[in-house]
Amino acid sequence: MKSNKLNIFELGLASLLAVTLGVVFWGWTFVYEFLNPFLSGLGMKYLSSGPWLMAAIIPAYIIRKPGVAFFSETVAAIVEGFIASWGLMAGVWGIAQGLGAELVFFGTRYKKWNIGTLILASHMSSTFSYCLDFFYYNYKTLSIQLNALQLISFMVSSVILCALPSYYLCKRLMKTGLLNNFRVVRGEDA
Repeated sequence: MKSNKLNIFELGLASLLAVTLGVVFWGWTFVYEFLNPFLSGLGMKYLSSGPWLMAAIIPAYIIRKPGVAFFSETVAAIVEGFIASWGLMAGVWGIAQGLGAELVFFGTRYKKWNIGTLILASHMSSTFSYCLDFFYYNYKTLSIQLNALQLISFMVSSVILCALPSYYLCKRLMKTGLLNNFRVVRGEDA
Protein backbone atom coordinates (compact mmCIF):
# COMPACT_ATOMS: atom_id res chain seq x y z
CA MET A 1 0.00 0.00 0.00
CA LYS A 2 1.31 3.42 -0.97
CA SER A 3 1.66 5.99 1.78
CA ASN A 4 -0.11 9.32 1.47
CA LYS A 5 2.21 10.88 4.02
CA LEU A 6 4.82 13.26 2.70
CA ASN A 7 8.34 11.94 2.91
CA ILE A 8 11.29 14.25 3.53
CA PHE A 9 12.07 14.64 -0.19
CA GLU A 10 8.48 15.53 -1.04
CA LEU A 11 8.24 17.99 1.84
CA GLY A 12 11.55 19.51 0.73
CA LEU A 13 10.37 19.87 -2.86
CA ALA A 14 7.02 21.33 -1.80
CA SER A 15 8.83 23.83 0.42
CA LEU A 16 11.39 24.74 -2.23
CA LEU A 17 8.69 25.24 -4.87
CA ALA A 18 6.57 27.26 -2.45
CA VAL A 19 9.40 29.63 -1.56
CA THR A 20 10.48 29.95 -5.21
CA LEU A 21 6.92 30.62 -6.33
CA GLY A 22 6.51 33.12 -3.50
CA VAL A 23 9.37 35.11 -5.00
CA VAL A 24 7.82 34.71 -8.46
CA PHE A 25 4.50 35.97 -7.03
CA TRP A 26 6.28 39.07 -5.76
CA GLY A 27 7.80 39.63 -9.21
CA TRP A 28 4.40 39.15 -10.84
CA THR A 29 3.08 41.99 -8.67
CA PHE A 30 4.97 44.44 -10.88
CA VAL A 31 3.32 43.04 -14.02
CA TYR A 32 -0.09 43.13 -12.31
CA GLU A 33 0.40 46.73 -11.16
CA PHE A 34 1.43 47.76 -14.67
CA LEU A 35 -1.63 46.11 -16.29
CA ASN A 36 -4.13 47.00 -13.56
CA PRO A 37 -4.99 50.54 -14.73
CA PHE A 38 -5.80 49.26 -18.23
CA LEU A 39 -7.75 46.20 -17.13
CA SER A 40 -9.61 47.80 -14.20
CA GLY A 41 -11.28 50.30 -16.51
CA LEU A 42 -12.76 47.35 -18.39
CA GLY A 43 -13.79 45.55 -15.18
CA MET A 44 -11.22 42.83 -15.80
CA LYS A 45 -8.40 43.55 -13.36
CA TYR A 46 -8.34 39.86 -12.45
CA LEU A 47 -7.35 38.90 -15.99
CA SER A 48 -3.71 39.02 -14.88
CA SER A 49 -4.18 37.24 -11.51
CA GLY A 50 -3.77 33.61 -12.59
CA PRO A 51 -0.06 33.19 -11.80
CA TRP A 52 -0.76 33.73 -8.09
CA LEU A 53 -2.49 30.33 -8.06
CA MET A 54 0.44 28.29 -9.39
CA ALA A 55 1.75 27.24 -5.99
CA ALA A 56 -1.49 25.33 -5.43
CA ILE A 57 -1.15 23.54 -8.78
CA ILE A 58 2.51 22.78 -9.58
CA PRO A 59 3.63 21.09 -6.33
CA ALA A 60 0.36 19.15 -6.02
CA TYR A 61 0.62 17.91 -9.60
CA ILE A 62 4.19 16.71 -9.05
CA ILE A 63 3.80 15.18 -5.58
CA ARG A 64 0.15 14.03 -5.77
CA LYS A 65 -0.51 13.74 -2.08
CA PRO A 66 -3.07 15.29 0.28
CA GLY A 67 -2.31 18.72 1.68
CA VAL A 68 0.37 19.73 -0.83
CA ALA A 69 -1.75 22.34 -2.65
CA PHE A 70 -2.87 23.92 0.61
CA PHE A 71 0.62 23.90 2.14
CA SER A 72 2.47 25.20 -0.90
CA GLU A 73 0.04 27.99 -1.77
CA THR A 74 -0.06 29.19 1.84
CA VAL A 75 3.74 29.21 2.20
CA ALA A 76 4.18 30.94 -1.18
CA ALA A 77 1.70 33.65 -0.24
CA ILE A 78 3.41 34.25 3.10
CA VAL A 79 6.82 34.49 1.40
CA GLU A 80 5.40 36.99 -1.10
CA GLY A 81 3.70 38.88 1.71
CA PHE A 82 6.93 39.42 3.58
CA ILE A 83 8.89 40.46 0.49
CA ALA A 84 6.12 42.85 -0.58
CA SER A 85 5.60 44.13 3.00
CA TRP A 86 2.03 42.80 3.20
CA GLY A 87 2.96 40.52 6.07
CA LEU A 88 0.91 37.58 7.23
CA MET A 89 -2.31 38.91 5.71
CA ALA A 90 -1.11 37.60 2.35
CA GLY A 91 -1.21 34.15 3.92
CA VAL A 92 -4.99 34.43 4.26
CA TRP A 93 -5.26 34.57 0.47
CA GLY A 94 -2.86 31.65 0.23
CA ILE A 95 -5.09 29.65 2.56
CA ALA A 96 -8.18 30.45 0.46
CA GLN A 97 -6.46 29.69 -2.84
CA GLY A 98 -4.81 26.52 -1.57
CA LEU A 99 -8.04 25.28 -0.01
CA GLY A 100 -9.94 25.78 -3.26
CA ALA A 101 -7.48 23.67 -5.25
CA GLU A 102 -7.10 21.11 -2.47
CA LEU A 103 -10.85 20.46 -2.46
CA VAL A 104 -10.77 19.55 -6.15
CA PHE A 105 -7.86 17.15 -5.67
CA PHE A 106 -9.63 15.69 -2.63
CA GLY A 107 -12.78 15.28 -4.74
CA THR A 108 -10.83 13.09 -7.17
CA ARG A 109 -9.35 11.20 -4.19
CA TYR A 110 -5.95 12.37 -5.47
CA LYS A 111 -6.26 9.93 -8.38
CA LYS A 112 -7.06 12.10 -11.41
CA TRP A 113 -4.18 14.26 -12.61
CA ASN A 114 -5.04 15.40 -16.11
CA ILE A 115 -5.28 18.90 -17.55
CA GLY A 116 -9.03 19.00 -16.84
CA THR A 117 -8.43 18.43 -13.14
CA LEU A 118 -5.78 21.15 -13.05
CA ILE A 119 -8.14 23.57 -14.79
CA LEU A 120 -10.93 22.75 -12.33
CA ALA A 121 -8.52 23.15 -9.39
CA SER A 122 -7.34 26.53 -10.66
CA HIS A 123 -10.98 27.58 -11.20
CA MET A 124 -11.86 26.64 -7.64
CA SER A 125 -8.76 28.38 -6.35
CA SER A 126 -9.70 31.58 -8.19
CA THR A 127 -13.29 31.34 -6.96
CA PHE A 128 -12.23 30.95 -3.32
CA SER A 129 -9.81 33.85 -3.73
CA TYR A 130 -12.48 36.04 -5.31
CA CYS A 131 -14.93 35.21 -2.52
CA LEU A 132 -12.35 36.42 -0.01
CA ASP A 133 -11.85 39.59 -2.07
CA PHE A 134 -15.63 40.05 -2.23
CA PHE A 135 -15.88 40.32 1.55
CA TYR A 136 -12.52 41.94 2.27
CA TYR A 137 -12.86 44.68 -0.35
CA ASN A 138 -16.62 45.06 0.12
CA TYR A 139 -17.49 44.09 -3.46
CA LYS A 140 -21.15 43.82 -2.46
CA THR A 141 -21.31 47.53 -3.31
CA LEU A 142 -20.42 46.65 -6.93
CA SER A 143 -23.03 45.58 -9.46
CA ILE A 144 -23.77 41.92 -10.03
CA GLN A 145 -22.55 42.32 -13.59
CA LEU A 146 -19.18 43.77 -12.51
CA ASN A 147 -18.72 41.04 -9.90
CA ALA A 148 -19.55 38.39 -12.51
CA LEU A 149 -17.17 39.96 -15.02
CA GLN A 150 -14.35 40.09 -12.46
CA LEU A 151 -14.90 36.48 -11.38
CA ILE A 152 -15.07 35.26 -14.97
CA SER A 153 -11.89 37.17 -15.85
CA PHE A 154 -10.16 35.55 -12.85
CA MET A 155 -11.31 32.11 -13.97
CA VAL A 156 -10.09 32.74 -17.53
CA SER A 157 -6.76 33.88 -16.13
CA SER A 158 -6.62 30.77 -13.94
CA VAL A 159 -6.63 28.65 -17.10
CA ILE A 160 -4.41 30.75 -19.36
CA LEU A 161 -1.87 31.94 -16.78
CA CYS A 162 -1.96 29.09 -14.25
CA ALA A 163 -3.34 25.66 -15.21
CA LEU A 164 -1.97 25.41 -18.75
CA PRO A 165 1.50 26.84 -18.02
CA SER A 166 1.75 24.70 -14.86
CA TYR A 167 0.86 21.54 -16.76
CA TYR A 168 3.31 22.19 -19.59
CA LEU A 169 6.08 23.35 -17.24
CA CYS A 170 5.80 20.10 -15.30
CA LYS A 171 5.83 18.08 -18.52
CA ARG A 172 9.06 19.87 -19.52
CA LEU A 173 10.60 19.29 -16.09
CA MET A 174 9.78 15.59 -16.35
CA LYS A 175 11.93 15.34 -19.48
CA THR A 176 14.95 16.67 -17.59
CA GLY A 177 14.94 13.82 -15.08
CA LEU A 178 14.68 16.18 -12.12
CA LEU A 179 11.34 14.71 -11.09
CA ASN A 180 12.18 11.03 -11.49
CA ASN A 181 11.63 10.30 -7.78
CA PHE A 182 8.13 11.77 -7.72
CA ARG A 183 4.72 10.38 -8.57
CA VAL A 184 4.27 12.66 -11.57
CA VAL A 185 6.96 10.74 -13.50
CA ARG A 186 6.01 7.31 -12.26
CA GLY A 187 2.38 7.99 -13.23
CA GLU A 188 1.26 7.07 -9.73
CA ASP A 189 -1.69 8.49 -7.86
CA ALA A 190 -2.13 8.84 -4.14
